Amino acid sequence: MNDWEAVPVFVRMLCAFFAAFPAIALWSKTRDAAWVFMVLGALFLFIDALYAALVMIGLATYEISFFTGLPVLRSTLSGLPAVFFGIGFLVFLFRNRRY
Repeated sequence: MNDWEAVPVFVRMLCAFFAAFPAIALWSKTRDAAWVFMVLGALFLFIDALYAALVMIGLATYEISFFTGLPVLRSTLSGLPAVFFGIGFLVFLFRNRRY
């Protein structure tokens, strides 16, 4: 791996940090279910980017010992932010039925 392959991973990590840091501050200010799910989505976006950086450095791996052929951890980490964002949007829509 050359140095240029690390640039997208670190850019993703910085952008996810930019979303997760204010989300942590927002978490203590709101008790709204829709916002809590949005905050969880931002946090898992940062966790996914951080874990990708650890895999790129070589300190972690996506392989799970009992699921060797399936990319379970990678799929879970990349899919959870979208799931939490979607749940947050749905909670907001169902709570405000003025759409």
